[in-house]
Amino acid sequence: MAIYITKEDKFVWLDVTDQMKYGKNVRETLWNAHELFVIYDDDTESMVESHDEIDEALRLGLKIGIEVGHLPKEVSSKTRWWNTAEKKIIGGYWWVKLADIKFG
Repeated sequence: MAIYITKEDKFVWLDVTDQMKYGKNVRETLWNAHELFVIYDDDTESMVESHDEIDEALRLGLKIGIEVGHLPKEVSSKTRWWNTAEKKIIGGYWWVKLADIKFG
């Protein structure tokens, strides 16, 4: 399995194209757990509804993927405080001063 990220909207897909070549048992296992999508060359997608669609996508050299989600567009100012805060690990937990936390 590999990760595929669309160019324009930075959407992340788990690329399961290779697994789709192993036969119907592997397909069914993934399909029962996740919705599968054909990802076209222009980064549009359509939900897979049949084994014939998977076969056609493979024949055309298209990717088959599982939705993961969007990459963040930028680091939020709410999380930037972590980089400048004084941190300590005590008992396996990260500790920071309350004064270093920015809540808004």
